[in-house]
Amino acid sequence: MKSFKDLLNLAKTKGKVRCVVAMAEDEAVLEGIRLAQELGIISPVLVGNGMHIEEIAKKVRLNTAGCEIQDATGENESIFQAIELVKKKGGFLMKGMLSSSAFLKGILNKETGLRKGKILSHIAVFQIPGYHKLLFMSDGGMNPNLNLQTRIEIIKNAISTLSHIGIENPKIGLVAASETVNPDMAETADAAKISELNRDGQISGATIDGPFGFDVAVSARAAAIKKIDSPIAGDVDFILMPNISAANIWAKGLIYFSKTTAAGMVVGASHPIIMLSRADDPQTKLNSIALGVVIAQE
Repeated sequence: MKSFKDLLNLAKTKGKVRCVVAMAEDEAVLEGIRLAQELGIISPVLVGNGMHIEEIAKKVRLNTAGCEIQDATGENESIFQAIELVKKKGGFLMKGMLSSSAFLKGILNKETGLRKGKILSHIAVFQIPGYHKLLFMSDGGMNPNLNLQTRIEIIKNAISTLSHIGIENPKIGLVAASETVNPDMAETADAAKISELNRDGQISGATIDGPFGFDVAVSARAAAIKKIDSPIAGDVDFILMPNISAANIWAKGLIYFSKTTAAGMVVGASHPIIMLSRADDPQTKLNSIALGVVIAQE
């Protein structure tokens, strides 16, 4: 998949999918909903203050006649109601104008949330000038403390997600500051172990290698200069970052300092979840909605 245009075209083949927005009183979110509605890929369900939603919808030219609006007051009621709608009627969940902590609290609630026993992880997707296809990356938004088992579960989430959009046997790079295993850098030791498990067939469905410097993962030339022979060098599909800070900072640096376009989604729950920054623009929200459409359909 070379671009978000490819992803949007795939979403168009899937038919309309229910997109439930928790606390939908947000201009950028509703503009993203309008763009997706115009493409015919979603049936929007907008949860929150109905009157306020209508007012904002007029500003962004969203035709609410094609939307279902569910009145709810405040963050807690909005997220609870939105989750119930997704669980009962299907589709995917999207974060509106509410805090990430309240959104996650609702999702992770053992009795009423969307957890199904797995680790939830965040996958970001980038269309980067100079790279020949979409690049996927974790985990810049969900798991602050990574150990070997958490990294394995994040990789399994990634393999499942990429297969849903037609990327079979993805090339996964485990990046760090060095290609050398260093006991003081847990990400390097974990990467070596995960690569070994992949070679032995204990982690299947992908080609996994590391630890790598970031340059080796995305550049065959860098790999050749460093005399590193890897089937994924310069052609990586998915990158597992060493920690949440590295992932989050790298992603935002790309978006703010280059002409990179992006999308993002939380995976591993019973339904796909779009959890973006309130600062993300409508195009990022549209790209993420398209990703939700494709995964929810599968």
